[in-house]
Amino acid sequence: MKKVAIFINSLRGGGAERIVSYLLQEGCDKFEFHLVLLQKDIEYEIPGSDKVRVFELEGNGSSKFSSIFRMKSLSRKFRNYLEENRIDTVLSLLNRPNLIACRAKKSGWKGKLIISERADTLAYYKTVRFGWYMIKLVRKYYPHADAVTVISKGIARSLAKLGINNAQVIYNPIYITSVERPATNGRPFTFINVARLEPQKNHALLLKAFSRLSNKNTRLIILGKGVLLNSLEKLSAELGINGRVSFEGFQKDIRSYLYNSDCFVFSSDYEGLGNVIIEALQAGLPVISTDCPYGPREILSPESDTDTLIKNDIDISAYGILTPVGNDECLTLAMQKIIDDTALRDKYKELAIPRSLDFDIKEISKKYFDLF
Repeated sequence: MKKVAIFINSLRGGGAERIVSYLLQEGCDKFEFHLVLLQKDIEYEIPGSDKVRVFELEGNGSSKFSSIFRMKSLSRKFRNYLEENRIDTVLSLLNRPNLIACRAKKSGWKGKLIISERADTLAYYKTVRFGWYMIKLVRKYYPHADAVTVISKGIARSLAKLGINNAQVIYNPIYITSVERPATNGRPFTFINVARLEPQKNHALLLKAFSRLSNKNTRLIILGKGVLLNSLEKLSAELGINGRVSFEGFQKDIRSYLYNSDCFVFSSDYEGLGNVIIEALQAGLPVISTDCPYGPREILSPESDTDTLIKNDIDISAYGILTPVGNDECLTLAMQKIIDDTALRDKYKELAIPRSLDFDIKEISKKYFDLF
């Protein structure tokens, strides 16, 4: 049985972390899996220790960038683990694990290295401290990977600007489950958002747009945790909507929340793909999303030019409504249209589940396993 190590920061809440959980469960009878974490923080379900061996590489208490400044020692430790356990293949996900794994490969590890880029490196690291240094490291080390996978065509184009070409697009998967939506029973029209409470997700835009709705018999549920919780709660109070907005924190299983909602709305400034959009479609929900780079257009309007993003007005796309990034008035317009236009809402509900089938874990996991 081939030995495969999956390397990621942790299994705290997040899209990449959920995908690791899916792959481990889907492939644990096909491969001997080793789960290597920078910090052993596990919130998602994984197979038992008899099927997956877990190894903590760095430990808690370190800052986000400490693993980069300690990359030499961590890559040596990682390489030692791979060699001692005779690992055949590594799949690493996210920047820090990718860089550490690439350095281990550069220093002589002989196995196959597959790295998975989940977000736009250029967009993110242009906005953070030491970002220029991270971009420099990506240029230097990513070419040592045997294969590079990305979760959207947009990320592939972005990596090409850094000299990393021929990235393979493998979309994020979901588990397909049967949907039995409960009756609304006269509850308010309910919008739902699922995202970390961080600047990238632009919940402030969503709150402002929600506050502009003419229909006040509405509510907004936000799932996720993050550093902006207090400021967003304060903004809700200032906008006079705190009685209609509910911050529910991180939830391992979001399905029951999706099934009890009427429309999923996404307000990000940029994304890797926006996996939760696919999960919302699988729950049979109409979707509204900012037309951000990258991902939402590829999911909701796959036949359109994914290079072209709208700047004004709204785009009634094949599988959902797209709105300009940062435009709360257009987001309000889209939300109000979903409330008022029952024919459009019913159309999107009818198309949602069939579209989600394109992202079935059974098919997507094969693409990863074929690389192993």
